[in-house]
Amino acid sequence: MEIVTPSLSPLAYSIIVTLLIIYYAGALVSLIHLIFKSDYNLKERLLWMLALWLLPIVGLVAYWVMWRRRTYR
Repeated sequence: MEIVTPSLSPLAYSIIVTLLIIYYAGALVSLIHLIFKSDYNLKERLLWMLALWLLPIVGLVAYWVMWRRRTYR
């Protein structure tokens, strides 16, 4: 890693790792919710899984916003 980004301090590395862990924990919770708690059909579930893994932050936030909008209608 020193070759790629030699100017980052250990604190910066720990912040980056912590943010990645938080993101993937959120994505995992979203996937579990999507599989077991949602009433989406198979096509919608697969599209949400694709969004959660390919569009990292946007997909995670969009899933929860759309879920909230869908349950309160």
